Amino acid sequence: MNPLLNPKLPEPAYKEEFTAGRLFTYRNPSDLTLWERLYVPEVLRGLSITGSIFFKNMGLWLVWLGYWARGRANEAPRGAVTVYYPEEERPDMTKVNRGKHILTQRLNGEPQCVACYMCATACPAWCIHIDAGEHPDPAIEKYPVRFDIEIDKCIFCGYCEEACPVDAIRLTTDYHTVDYLRERMVYDRDYLLSWNPTKVQQEHVYPGGEPRRG
Repeated sequence: MNPLLNPKLPEPAYKEEFTAGRLFTYRNPSDLTLWERLYVPEVLRGLSITGSIFFKNMGLWLVWLGYWARGRANEAPRGAVTVYYPEEERPDMTKVNRGKHILTQRLNGEPQCVACYMCATACPAWCIHIDAGEHPDPAIEKYPVRFDIEIDKCIFCGYCEEACPVDAIRLTTDYHTVDYLRERMVYDRDYLLSWNPTKVQQEHVYPGGEPRRG
C-alpha cells in the first residue's frame, strides 16, 4: 500500500468527551423543518448571500472606476482583489493573524511544555495529541514525548495558547500551512520546536509553581 496515498494519521483525541452533547449539538434529519427538507430553498438562500457579496464588491469597483476616470482613484475604496497565491501574497495581512503553531523552548533547548494536556483538552477540533513522559528533573516532572498537531483540522481559535499555563505553545502570524501531501499536515514535536525556534526568558517548571509532592 502506498503510504503517500494512504497516510496513517493519529485518531482525534478526546472525541468521545467532546461529542457527548456538551459542546456540540447535532440535528436529527427528522427534526428538520419542511422548508429545510425541500433543500432547494436553502441552496437559493445560500446563493443569495454569496451573490449579495459579489454584487456589493462589483459596485465598489464601479465607484472606484468613476473616481479613476477623474484622476482621483486614491480617494475611493476598492473592491476585493483576487490574489494568486503562492505567487502573490496579500500586503495587508493583519499583524494579529493566527497562523502556524510553535512550541517554545527553555534556555537549554528543551521544550517548555510540561505535558499537562490543557491545550489538548481545550482544543475544540481534537487536533492536538500528546504523550507524556517522566522528566529526569523532579521540578519539571513531565515533558512531551509526543506532541502532534493536525494542522489541517485546526480552526486557529487560539484556545490552546490561552489554556497553556506555561507559555509553551504559541500561534504565530505565519499563514503558510498549505501542502501537497496530507501526511505533512501533521506537525510533530521536532518540527514545532525547530521551524521557528523561540526561547523563553522566564522558565516555567510546573503550572502550580511547585512540583507535586507525594
